[in-house]
Amino acid sequence: MNNKHFFDIGGNIGQTFDWLATLPHDYSDHTLWIFEPSPRHYAQLLAKCRQMSAKYTIKVCPFGLGGKTETQVFFEKDDDKGDSFEPWLASDHEVNNISQGYEVVASIVSLPEFILRVTGPDDAVVLDIDAEGSEYAMLEALVQNSAAMQRVSEIIVEFHHIKDQDRFMSKTAIEAELARYHVKLTTRGFV
Repeated sequence: MNNKHFFDIGGNIGQTFDWLATLPHDYSDHTLWIFEPSPRHYAQLLAKCRQMSAKYTIKVCPFGLGGKTETQVFFEKDDDKGDSFEPWLASDHEVNNISQGYEVVASIVSLPEFILRVTGPDDAVVLDIDAEGSEYAMLEALVQNSAAMQRVSEIIVEFHHIKDQDRFMSKTAIEAELARYHVKLTTRGFV
């Protein structure tokens, strides 16, 4: 059976549901996997998921996706849409780390490993990535894993500015690798 999956990577408080409602195809025929590692967004995200549960099959994943499975410090920012595993981040503006009196250490699961674990060989996966800098590591790992890549039919990604960008493949190199797989690619963002 060919199942369809939509990965909302960087779910925040569930704004993707509102965006999907504006599209000609709202992906209600897909299982929605919502990934959000920021604990301060859980209450609003879960409320939105409850509200949308009559229309969608939803799986909430309270962790991030990345290039490898590990734990890392997760930085809450002064823009609550900018929480990130990256200590410095910018899009159309720079966001700054804030201190809440505690440190968040969150889990990251390798994107290709997760795809291979929860989907089948004939499944189709759409990735909507707004991961505040983690897009580089996860897409680099993905293009290096042909078995996972073969399940991906479409990628929508927002690229951000991060420090030490040379740790990962560049946006241009990632796009070139994705083109080899003939995946529908929509890029947005600021890089």
